Amino acid sequence: MKARLSFLAALFLLAGCGLIWSPTATVKKFLAAAQKGDVDAMTALFSSKAAQKIGLDKIRSNNQNFADSARHASAAGGSYRMENVQESSTPEGKRISFLYKNYKGTDSIKLVFDLSKEGSAWKIDNIGGSELEASTSLETPTPSNGAEVPTLEPSPPPPPLSEKGETDGKSTTKRAPISGGVLNGKAISLPTPAYPPVAKAAKASGTVVVQVLVDENGNVVSAHAVSGHPLLQATAVSAARSAKFSPAKLSGEPVKVNGIITYNFAPQ
Repeated sequence: MKARLSFLAALFLLAGCGLIWSPTATVKKFLAAAQKGDVDAMTALFSSKAAQKIGLDKIRSNNQNFADSARHASAAGGSYRMENVQESSTPEGKRISFLYKNYKGTDSIKLVFDLSKEGSAWKIDNIGGSELEASTSLETPTPSNGAEVPTLEPSPPPPPLSEKGETDGKSTTKRAPISGGVLNGKAISLPTPAYPPVAKAAKASGTVVVQVLVDENGNVVSAHAVSGHPLLQATAVSAARSAKFSPAKLSGEPVKVNGIITYNFAPQ
């Protein structure tokens, strides 16, 4: 019996070790440290790769903002927990995505963590929201936790690209999207984004910039946030997807348009 108990204890310890060094366990440790306001513990969970690309001072500043937001949100709506946790593989490691939801069930936010292995430990490379989950490349980290990004400058319209083919004996031409710059003033319908309770509790404010692609019919077919407070990005993207524009034409032909929509949030 004693030998059996020793064997079971050994199995338990081995299982515990696997849990401690799992990607999800690292994310849980980060969130627990954020709730306590332990910025040093949060920063220690970032990878050396992240430190080289972002800088420890910036990571620490971002973590301080995250911890402050998490504690304010918890004070207003109760403590938060991870729900619908999904783990997927990436070219450089693992991606953990989940809903960070308060126990009252009144508010939630989508969070996405990219991690890579350093020795026997999983370390954080990047943190974001839905915009990070939609990304296809991890070479350039998506700004997260309030990270600053360069101001977008509208690029000049690219020359039309023609792709000629034969369909029922007729020639067809497809044009590349043109650049429309800031599209706010060109919308025929521009819904106002909701102000999430968690953002209110954290007093999140500022401008969120959303990159959009508008099709030939004036509908937004893709949208992702490129800057702004992380607690406000998801609601801005959702509003941008519902925007409607007059169809754009180039030389009399309908074309797609690349551009940005800006949303300004002020504490209510």
